[in-house]
Amino acid sequence: MGSQPKIGHLVSLRNLGGVERHFSRFFTTMLEAGNDYHVLPMTDRIHPIVQEELSDHFWRIHSVKGPRGINLPRQIPWLRSTYQRKLLKSLTLEQLVIWNKYRNFPIALPNDVPIVHFERGSAWFIEPAPDIQRYVERWSGVICNSHASLRMLQLKLGLSEECPALVARNAMSLPQVTATHDGDVFRLGFAGRLTALKAPVVALETIRLLRETHANVELHIAGDGPLRPPLQALVTRWGLADVVTFHGAVKEMSEFYCTLDAFICPSWREPFGNVVQEALAHGVPTIVGNVDGLPEQVIAGENGAVLPTIRSIGELAEHDLAFVGPEVRVYSPDEDAIVAARVISPVAAAEVLDKWIASPELRCEMGRRARQILAERFDYPDYCSAVGDFLDRLARDDVGCA
Repeated sequence: MGSQPKIGHLVSLRNLGGVERHFSRFFTTMLEAGNDYHVLPMTDRIHPIVQEELSDHFWRIHSVKGPRGINLPRQIPWLRSTYQRKLLKSLTLEQLVIWNKYRNFPIALPNDVPIVHFERGSAWFIEPAPDIQRYVERWSGVICNSHASLRMLQLKLGLSEECPALVARNAMSLPQVTATHDGDVFRLGFAGRLTALKAPVVALETIRLLRETHANVELHIAGDGPLRPPLQALVTRWGLADVVTFHGAVKEMSEFYCTLDAFICPSWREPFGNVVQEALAHGVPTIVGNVDGLPEQVIAGENGAVLPTIRSIGELAEHDLAFVGPEVRVYSPDEDAIVAARVISPVAAAEVLDKWIASPELRCEMGRRARQILAERFDYPDYCSAVGDFLDRLARDDVGCA
């Protein structure tokens, strides 16, 4: 088998988003497994939490801006580029993994090192252009966090189907705590930033319909954002103040999920949907739209429901123009094509929830099955092994499409 390939990871660690948290855990896990990985952070600033998580491996983090904490001025391009060439030469990388970025790299990409792209949702925001095409053509392989991400690359950016590809859906360990589904009140949950594309207003529409026939239902919203004021105004207008709770930013999300009986993710764009996975991991059956990577987590009738996105987003303007947002294009699993985004119907969501409300036993069984599916298909050690093996085989030039 020989020694492990020396692999560099060009990644932004400045903020504390999904990529940063995922990379921190992945990097540490892979080092503990004996891999020879190194980090080339895109900025010198590393978020304090990420920095703490990587503190035991700090010697493997190499600044691309300058040596020993010195930020070489960009105004003297040759000075920084000379340093970067020496850095890459000294590292003797056999592969460079670029995380979720397409242009404006902080370092000139080396011509003699194979490049693997790690796609985690940026493809939805990138439009075809000559520089993007040149970058895509350089890939020796690609890792995608969903099948939808891979198809976006192929359909939108022209990625060849001959390019070695691995679909490695986000994974997590099962939490120790789970929802119990034994309360007198049926609690529906929503989690995410309160922006138009997350479509939180659909959750409000749904709970409004349920209240017409059920007195013991509530909606709990975790997250904050610019749509909170218009959402709260709608709650007041519809007389739902005693039914809907805005929790804002929630520090302990496990505690939030465990109080729920069902979860709804009405987003009209989600390359994968981390909140869906988190809800399912806590034994909460979940409703999603059949768009992008969302249906890759939900098996209809087993751990939730997948609803067609049949409704024009423009219809949401009847409540407030703020709920519409800019037009976006998404991946349709049904059509295997990139289409204009649409949104699920609250009537369809309410019909599903009506059945779940009537049967706590059904919810418990779906919650049990949700955790079983996650353990079987989204196991974190299996995820790391798959990604690590794929990168190793690529570095050894011994891989086909995966």
